[in-house]
This record gives sequence, C-alpha cells and structure tokens, in this order.
Amino acid sequence: MSNNTQSRLSIALLSTAALLLALALWLWSQQLNASWFSLWNGAGAHLPAAVWANLTLVADTLFAVAAILMVASYHPRLLGQSLLLLLLGGLFVHLIKQGLNVPRPPAVLEADSFRLIGPALKNESFPSGHAFTAMSAASLIALNLKHHTPALLILAIGFLAAISRAMVGAHWPLDILVGSGSGILFAWLCVRLEYRYRWLQSNGWRFFSLILLTLASLALAFHDDRYPDTQALSILASLAALALAMQRYWLPLLRALRAD
Repeated sequence: MSNNTQSRLSIALLSTAALLLALALWLWSQQLNASWFSLWNGAGAHLPAAVWANLTLVADTLFAVAAILMVASYHPRLLGQSLLLLLLGGLFVHLIKQGLNVPRPPAVLEADSFRLIGPALKNESFPSGHAFTAMSAASLIALNLKHHTPALLILAIGFLAAISRAMVGAHWPLDILVGSGSGILFAWLCVRLEYRYRWLQSNGWRFFSLILLTLASLALAFHDDRYPDTQALSILASLAALALAMQRYWLPLLRALRAD
C-alpha cells in the first residue's frame, strides 16, 4: 500500500473510531443500551446460530492471532506490530473489564427475553474484548495490505465479528462500540510506534512475536470456545496459519541453521 493510500486509510479508520466512540457516548447518555441490545439481538435471530457463533470465533484472540500470522507470512512488519498490540491492548481491555466489572445481559435480563447462543456469561462486560480484538486485528491487517479492496473486506468481516457479540447475547451495544472504536485506535497507534522505533523492528522482537503467534495458532486447533459448530473453522484457520508460517519462516530458518 502506498504512503498516500495508507494515509487515507488511516484517516478513514480514525474517523470511524471517533464515530463509534461518539455513538457510544450518545447511547449511554440517552440510556438506550438495553433497547438497542434487544433490537440487535432480535435482528440476529434471522440468521442461523452457527453463523453468529463462527463470527464470534473470528473475534476470539486465538483466531485473530492466526489470521495475523497468515498475513504476516507475507508482510513481516505485522510481527512486531501485533506483539505490541497484544501487550498494550490486553492491558487496556483487562484493566477496565476487571476494574468496572459491569454485568452482561444474561446477568440482567430474563432468560427468555433474548436469544442466547453459547455460554451465559455474566460479568466483566465493558468493554467487549472480542470487539476490541476483531477491529484491532482487522485494522492492523488492513494497514499492512497493498490494496484497499481486501483491506475493506477484512474490516467488514471484523465489524461483523464485533457485532456478533450482541447477536450471541454476550455483550451490550455500548461494550461493542467502545471495544471496536478503541481497537481501531490501538491498531493505528501500534503501527505508528513500530514505524517510529527501530527496536520494534528488530529481528529479536519479531522472532519472539513469531514464536508466540505460532504457538497461539497451534492452540487454536484445540480451543473450545463453547460455541456451536465452530470446531471446523478453528482447525482450518489453525492449519492454514501454521502451514504458511512453516513455509515462509520456519523452514527457511531451519535451512539457514543447517547451512551454518
């Protein structure tokens, strides 16, 4: 992606993040969180549970890591950026989640008043970690692609994965909007930091990230996310990520070590 194209995408992403966070603020001020949840969750009932379950898997950290590893096999800068995102993003989300401990829909609403797919999660609702993961990973990948069409497709999938959290009954719209908006901001920040500081481009930093991403992609094949009909996608994504990493990184590294 050219500098001009990346600059335009960055502006579009920052504008989208600002819009999502402004919408979240308005939703909170108008006390529309519960009514919007009912609207989103009800609309999701028009599609099979397996669709939303697999989209929510896409927003899982292990799946996002596998997707990043696939793209990083052709765009090595993603290795350093993704490790930084995992560290900063994880700290941001979990500190707020555990600090506020906002109850989720299953802890507040009657069981028969909404559609629940998968486990009935009760605590640490705000912000949505899955929405943060989906949009931060999608934004990070998009900022490293050379063409805007696949970048927009990745972002659209990321947004669907984010809103799936309301469709499966796990999060309020406010959680999703804040998680998505902040995820975009953190992805943009990590790209900027990686370009600015040379130590984030070092072989050691990237190699540590490669090890972590490879192990996480392997774990995805055995991951039980407790949602229906997601095992096939988990295994497929895991195998694809591992195969690409092996071809692009690990086999060349082994050949180089043998040559020495």
